[in-house]
Amino acid sequence: MKILHQNRKEGVIKVRPETLDDLWYLKGIICEGDFVRGKGYRRVRDDERLRADKGVRVPMTLGLRVESVEFAPYVNRLRITGVIEEGPEDLISLGSHQTIDVKPTDTLTIVKDRWKNWELDRLKDAVKAGKTPLVLIVAVEDGEAEFAVVRSYGIDFPARIAVTVAGKREIKEQEATRKEFFREVAGKLEEVMNKEDIKACILCGPGFTKDGLLDYLKEKHPAVAGKCRLESAGTGGRVGIGEVLKKGVVDRIARDSRVSYETRLVEQLFSEIGKGSGLGTYGPEEVRRALDMGAVDKLMVTDTFLRRDRGADELLEGIRKTGGEGIIVSTEHDAGERLEGIGGVGAILRYAIS
Repeated sequence: MKILHQNRKEGVIKVRPETLDDLWYLKGIICEGDFVRGKGYRRVRDDERLRADKGVRVPMTLGLRVESVEFAPYVNRLRITGVIEEGPEDLISLGSHQTIDVKPTDTLTIVKDRWKNWELDRLKDAVKAGKTPLVLIVAVEDGEAEFAVVRSYGIDFPARIAVTVAGKREIKEQEATRKEFFREVAGKLEEVMNKEDIKACILCGPGFTKDGLLDYLKEKHPAVAGKCRLESAGTGGRVGIGEVLKKGVVDRIARDSRVSYETRLVEQLFSEIGKGSGLGTYGPEEVRRALDMGAVDKLMVTDTFLRRDRGADELLEGIRKTGGEGIIVSTEHDAGERLEGIGGVGAILRYAIS
């Protein structure tokens, strides 16, 4: 994310999102009632065309009073819908509804009556996240490979490869199918790495298939192999990928990996709740009580809770005053879904409270 201009006194910040992660951050920052200015398209009547009723799509700068925001990762868009308050009046009707599709590299101006501290913190997080390299995890076992790109907002699964490997008695066929499997995986690895500008890849899974894959890469694709490292996992597939995330391996490769950090915190919260230590609590009322007592060290709220509960702002402001840390957890990955399942808010405490 690039911050191109800001005038905090007037509540104006102009940004240019550069990645899919940046669009996700903006989804959590732009709220109903905000004003945004960006490029949109309107159908304009063209009397010279036979089908003038259809009109032609004309690009123009529009200002909207926001009603809803939708993050659409699979089409690389942030869709902002609202009422038009600014635009070329000879081409559009003020007061009509419009949707602006924001893509990476588009510029967007956001105007708020008052920027909350946590909203400004999210912008800083987005700027920082842009400097963090993406990590690819590939869970490998006999004949199967699951690919996962670890982003700031969650996990993308861009590919899965599955082939039938011959039985142990058919040694020659087994060797041939394994090489064909490695060839397919290597090709997809190279493709995803180039497309996403991946700097590091973790090959994980049970047994020695991952070791064989790395040996193949060293021989056939040394540049790819140089970005790969091995990590044990009890199983393959998405479960194996989740196991690697819980270990914090991604953090060790890319120190500021958001998903890995959020996953470990949610795991810690559930562990403290399960042990009955008194150091983990959840639910708006219980968390607010702990916060009032100054007992909260780490406050976690899901992005969904933040948008639906007006009390979320109060909680995030409260944790700043007590010197703790407030973490907005994405529901685009498993840990965020688990937190959402217990109400969307939880806290790790400095000390147990009765």
